[in-house]
Amino acid sequence: MFNKTSTFISTNQNPERKNHLSRFFRKIASSGPLLGVVPRPSRPLGISVTMRVKNEADWIKPTIQSIKDIADEIVIVDNGSTDGTFQILEELASLEKGLIKIWQKSDLDFCAFSNFALDQTTFNWIFKWDGDMVAHTTGKYAISRLRERILSLDCRRYYLIYLRHINLAGDIFHQNQKEMVHIEEYIHTYSKRVRYVHQQQYEAIKLPKYYRVLFWYEPYSFHVNIKPGRQMLLRYFWNAWLGLKDYKKYPTIESCVNDKIEESFGTKSWEEAQRICVQRACQNYIPYNPDLFGPYPDLLKPYLESPKYRLKYKDGKIVGRDEG
Repeated sequence: MFNKTSTFISTNQNPERKNHLSRFFRKIASSGPLLGVVPRPSRPLGISVTMRVKNEADWIKPTIQSIKDIADEIVIVDNGSTDGTFQILEELASLEKGLIKIWQKSDLDFCAFSNFALDQTTFNWIFKWDGDMVAHTTGKYAISRLRERILSLDCRRYYLIYLRHINLAGDIFHQNQKEMVHIEEYIHTYSKRVRYVHQQQYEAIKLPKYYRVLFWYEPYSFHVNIKPGRQMLLRYFWNAWLGLKDYKKYPTIESCVNDKIEESFGTKSWEEAQRICVQRACQNYIPYNPDLFGPYPDLLKPYLESPKYRLKYKDGKIVGRDEG
């Protein structure tokens, strides 16, 4: 079933088909720790999940519930949430003492947040996780099986592992046909030499040449990219804001939106721009097909019965969305 997803659209489709020479040299260099050329990983064997979150109240509970089966610790840095996310995190942390560790930082840029979280970790493996990703907890692709797979690797070497997850968008019943799956480097062996850096419009991971790259494309998780209209509007401008790198003029994404909103949407009203932004995005949405991508994770099934967000149809076409 899942092999079929290789034919479906992603903005980072099939990175395993690129950079063959670089990966060949990495494979050779990955023997460095075995030969004593570079120090071997020295941390305790286990998995530290890191999360950088802001305003993820809709999905943060199932997100964390789904990742518990893989984590020895969950390190979460909240970037000044205003929708109750941090209060939910405090509640969850009180129920999972020792497992969930939370910080609140609103004075760091996006790479600094990731590096701060990285610096708080304890274990040999780092698994970067988003506040709107929900993993399978049962079945063939349960996240616990991914844990077994990670911990079975040679702990004397360094690895970078790409994962591919299924994207939902608009509401829980739809996907964006331009980004039905997403591929990214989510897992790596800890080293002080690894840092997250700002490259062009994106955050990238910078690591030594002796990291071996692996590609694991089984569908362990879903990215629930279903957001309130305001967050969709902010996301519309996100890459442009990062690409400008002008944090004196635009210290926050909101300041960039205020300056660019009329040019992009023909209005200075955030409410009207949100409506237009959602309507535009809806043109790319298609129904989710479980025959291609498999069943929903168990922790998402309650949301199928009472969805907060629901796309509206007229004459067979999507015309907008209701937000509960």
